[in-house]
Amino acid sequence: MPAEAEQETGAPGAEAGAPPADEAAPPSDGESPGAAPAPEGGEDPAVDDVEALRAEAGDYRARWMRAVADYQNLRRRSAEQRAELRMQLLAELARGYLGVLDDLDRALGSLEQHGELSGHPWVSGVEMVRQKFASLLEGSGVTEIPAEGEPFDPRRHEAVGYQPGPEGRVVTVTERGFEAGSHVVRPARVVVGDGSVAPSDPRDDPAEAGGDAGPGREEEPASSEGGRG
Repeated sequence: MPAEAEQETGAPGAEAGAPPADEAAPPSDGESPGAAPAPEGGEDPAVDDVEALRAEAGDYRARWMRAVADYQNLRRRSAEQRAELRMQLLAELARGYLGVLDDLDRALGSLEQHGELSGHPWVSGVEMVRQKFASLLEGSGVTEIPAEGEPFDPRRHEAVGYQPGPEGRVVTVTERGFEAGSHVVRPARVVVGDGSVAPSDPRDDPAEAGGDAGPGREEEPASSEGGRG
């Protein structure tokens, strides 16, 4: 009977409710169940992915900044080219109209020889037309080239002769010049000084006015012997 009782109660040392021996025991080192094991060498793939994304973002940002700079340069060059083309067309157009302005100036300049026309309504009308035409040119960007008294500039002035005056400077303007921006519509025709001094008027020189006798010189009296034979 004792052997049968031992078989009914089970193996010695076995307790009721104990888990089976083949079940895994819970981790004892603090790791949570299901956690991936740490890679060998201490490198984390997530850190490598972040660094790669940062490098890629930096590359995209550098490309974007270059694209923005190229676009701004393109806009600036396009604006400069449009302004340059506008000035070229304006210079070509104004060149044909300067003759009209010259004719109006000559018509008004002839009034000095016809004083009886001074104050005539016709003259006032011509002056008004001339002023309006000059204002239209100036408002479009066509301005007169400074010439008289200025240093001679072969890019803007055309020398038609030389005369006594300061060397290399414009002495007289024979025809006005005009420019549109950096484009010369018509160069100014000028007379340039050659560096010599203009001769003074003989009437302003006492020596010349008094004949051969200069200042401080007295005319010698005629010798009494001059009439003797």
